[in-house]
Order: sequence, then C-alpha cells, then structure tokens
Amino acid sequence: MKVNHKHMQKLRTRTTIIQAALELMGEEKGLEGLSLREVTRVAEISPTAFYRHFKDMDELGLVLVDEVGLKLRGLLRSARKDGVSYKVALRDSINLFFGYVSENRALFRFIIRERVGGNSKIRSAIRQEMGYFAKDLAGDMSTLKRMTWLTHQELVQLSEMIIQTSFSNANDFLDVDANKKEEIRDIKFKSIRQLRLIYSGAALKIQKRRRIKIREIKRR
Repeated sequence: MKVNHKHMQKLRTRTTIIQAALELMGEEKGLEGLSLREVTRVAEISPTAFYRHFKDMDELGLVLVDEVGLKLRGLLRSARKDGVSYKVALRDSINLFFGYVSENRALFRFIIRERVGGNSKIRSAIRQEMGYFAKDLAGDMSTLKRMTWLTHQELVQLSEMIIQTSFSNANDFLDVDANKKEEIRDIKFKSIRQLRLIYSGAALKIQKRRRIKIREIKRR
C-alpha cells in the first residue's frame, strides 16, 4: 500500500506540472516562453521536485506531444472498425477528432503552435506523431479491397494529406468560441467535404487502373 501511495502521489505531481505548463501557455504563449520557475510556482512545487519528473522543459514538451499522440490515435482507431463504410468512418473520425480537440483545447493549442514554431526537438516529435497517424490510417485502408489498387507509398501519401488537412482545420476550430455552435458545425462539415475530395482523387486513380487492367484482360 505504501508503494502504491507513493506512485499515486508521483502521478498527481506529474499531472500538476503538466497542467501548470498548459495554464501558463494558454492561447498565445509557447513552450520556449516558459521558465521552469514559472511552472514550479504555479504547480506549487520546488525546482528539485520538477527534476524528479522531467529532465528539462524540452522533456516536458515531448511528454505533451506523446500524450496527444497516444490518446488521439487510440480514439481514431476506434472509429475505423471492421465492416464500417468509409463514409461512416469519416464522419465518426471527424466527430471524435474535434471532440478531443474541444476537450483538450490548451493541449492541442500547444501542438498547433509548436508544430510551426518552438524548437526543433518538439517540431520533430510532432512530425513523428503525425507520421504515426498516417501509417495507422494507411494500414487500415490497405485492408479495404478497393484500396489494393494503390501502392503502399500512395496510401501513406493519401493518409498524410488527410492528417495534414485535419490538423489545419483544428487550428480554425480552436479560434472559434466554444459557444458558437453553428461555426463549429461549419468547420466540421468543411473538414468532411475536404476529406471526401481527397478520397475522390484516390478513387479516380483506382478507377483508371481498373479500366486499364480490364482492357489488358480483354486483349488476352
């Protein structure tokens, strides 16, 4: 019991540090604009206690990136269940994605901001996580019969376009007041339309290859 109590206390302190950093960054401030002393003051811990959890502020930032990646990837995988049509999966994925963004505004604002700013370690970690998103999606799409007409590289590129589009729209989503339901709905609809256009481009390539294959078979 004593070991469990210490472990729980450690987790609570770690969570407090993360929340303090997110609170200080808010809507505008980046990770590089934070000092360790600011974070420890808001978290009400000593700098020594901070170092028991994180090597430095960069490591704290990397933990924030990991948290978004692991949770969001799990959520989106749940939307791409076997037997679900791509239209249903697309709608569910968008709803889950923006639902997560809405519930974790400060955390996702950090991702959006650091993705194009901040230091190279954090940018690299965000690119890596987005790459994992794309590989997961490409892997799921490769199991669909119609997608077997696309090469693995094409599936990855298609997935990358989908992820990039979703993250770009998340930036617009975060700029809208949470109470403006109509504007939020419009951003979701825009995202679905954009992703359908991306899928349509892939569908045209698939149709073209199928026609070529059919002509080849008829010539035999």
